[in-house]
Amino acid sequence: MGRLNGRVAIVTGAAGGLGRVYAEALAREGAQVVVNDYNAGLDGSLTSDDRAGAVVEALRAHGADAVVDRHSVADWDGAQALVDTALNAFGRLDIVVNNAGVNHQHRLATLTRTEMDVEIDVHLKGTLAVSHFAAAHWLSAGPASGRALINTTSAAGLHPTAGAGVYAAAKAGVAALTIAHAQELAALGVRVNAVAPCARTRMVEGAPAINAMMPTVEGDSFDRHLPDHVAPLVVYLASDDNRFTGRVFAIEGPDLALYQPPAVVNEWSTDGAWTHDALVEALEGVPPQVSVRAFVPQGAITLPVPPGRTLRD
Repeated sequence: MGRLNGRVAIVTGAAGGLGRVYAEALAREGAQVVVNDYNAGLDGSLTSDDRAGAVVEALRAHGADAVVDRHSVADWDGAQALVDTALNAFGRLDIVVNNAGVNHQHRLATLTRTEMDVEIDVHLKGTLAVSHFAAAHWLSAGPASGRALINTTSAAGLHPTAGAGVYAAAKAGVAALTIAHAQELAALGVRVNAVAPCARTRMVEGAPAINAMMPTVEGDSFDRHLPDHVAPLVVYLASDDNRFTGRVFAIEGPDLALYQPPAVVNEWSTDGAWTHDALVEALEGVPPQVSVRAFVPQGAITLPVPPGRTLRD
């Protein structure tokens, strides 16, 4: 008996990379799977290859029950159609994995409107739209156990770095949605969590600086950046063994981490309203930037301090 027998799962962006291994892992555990992928480039043009259809054929060849969906999660009506695909094909919906994503490195000064729109539309609006229509169905159906909503955030969104501003903002927004929606959907029996995977995928291969941090491994050595290593966490979060909600997990090969939401690290108080001079005095000894422990291949990140002003002597 599979851990997910009788349950229906949607996996967005499932034509390859992480999404494909998620779909395969969920199917192995007995879930019926909707394999979603829009298959479009940055300019919005559709490609001719039917990679999502190929995934469905492979799943069916191994005895799984799967259907394809080619709607764009970035489109509001497309997100509704995706949820309808699951309901029409299988009559229910239990698990949603918001995995679809794009990533194009850019600098703020040279950012284009298209790059901005695509990043926000796919990651943030896409996650929100699919989650909305899933939640609307669950509200209509009434509370039930065994429901899971699994979002995809990123180390870049949890501790942003240069060149990933819009992507980081969208992924930080996904983490915020995860925490908010976990509270909102608890009464309907939905556990909402997020995964920040560190794996080598087609999206990563399109970012040379990031791809260089995940070199391929020769021979029988353990390759910590294979997408396959992330799938067990997704299956766990979709299963009844998961007791978490509103949490963000990071995973890189054999390493698993649990994030703490942003928290206050210092606080000050003054008599009455703050003045400029009082702020200068209170903040005098605070480091202008700090290193953060980043769950990414390069380890800790130290943010640069702009030249010019320094702390007063």
